[in-house]
Amino acid sequence: MAGATIASPQGERVVRPQFTASAGEYFRIWIVNLLFSLLTLGIYSAWAKVRKRRYFYGSTRLDGATFDYFASPKAVLKGRILAAGIVAIYALTTELYPNSRFGFWVAGLILLPWLGVRAYAFNARNSGWRGVRFDFVAGTVKAARTYAAMVAIVAVTLGLAFPWFMARMKSFVVSNHAFGTARLECRLRGRDFFGIYFLAGLIVAVIGAPLAFGASWLVMRRQYPDEIAGMILLLPAVPVYAAYLVGYAYSESRTTNLLWNNTHGPGVRFESSLSALRMTWLYLGNVLAVIFSAGLLMPWAVIRTRRYRLSCLSMLVRGEPVYEASASLPRVGAMGQELGDFFNVDLGI
Repeated sequence: MAGATIASPQGERVVRPQFTASAGEYFRIWIVNLLFSLLTLGIYSAWAKVRKRRYFYGSTRLDGATFDYFASPKAVLKGRILAAGIVAIYALTTELYPNSRFGFWVAGLILLPWLGVRAYAFNARNSGWRGVRFDFVAGTVKAARTYAAMVAIVAVTLGLAFPWFMARMKSFVVSNHAFGTARLECRLRGRDFFGIYFLAGLIVAVIGAPLAFGASWLVMRRQYPDEIAGMILLLPAVPVYAAYLVGYAYSESRTTNLLWNNTHGPGVRFESSLSALRMTWLYLGNVLAVIFSAGLLMPWAVIRTRRYRLSCLSMLVRGEPVYEASASLPRVGAMGQELGDFFNVDLGI
């Protein structure tokens, strides 16, 4: 049962999270957020973001206590305005001087570690459980040094080291998070990620290539009216996207399991048991539901995905660990997180 606490053979307490959110409740939050964001030309989106996170945090119960989200909508709005200003300058400058985009890209690569540190710190320090806040303790210099070394290796190997990069990056991010003063630790092996990404690519090729070839052959066999010709020509892309969905579900489930199964802290460790097959059907059902409902079932898709993920996660506790709150947590602005959102840069783990 979700939220239950049982004993493991190793003498640890197995604590499972309980997720109490419902699709109906979240739909009301989601539709109001969407409507007000449109009416205010995006200004309300900062309040919408905070409201959504507080709902999900408050709906997630672990060992009898729910999580808290403390971010101020005004702080998010300020970060969003600053990020929007930078995006506007980028768009205007590159339109007038196209070659300047290369300078922006170089600057972005240089600033990416700083943006990442700011985003992780903002999210962590505004999240809490049982009155203790989380933290992200890595500094910009440490992040930049680690990031530069990993990017250099990926460049030298012409991208072949990308799975190793992902393993190191996820390990770095998790290992620099803390709950109060207690640091988490995570060590991931690059060869495990190589195997996962290789099999995911193989799945996409084996499933997508034959189906795409068959669809192309059927499309080319006859002529179609001009009114539907354009849509028919897109049919070969459908099996490719379907194959990608299967490969993505496999890689997502396997890397998530690896991440949590290798994460531990003082008196606690984690286990994750996501099923690649279950994730595939989950994503497929979500995509079809969102498409055929014109987006109205998006809240339902989000809720069922989060509920399944949490149902496969366990926290194993040894004894009765005591956690101390950090003496001081400096304020961090939201610009790093918002700028990452604008440019669709995934700063999560």
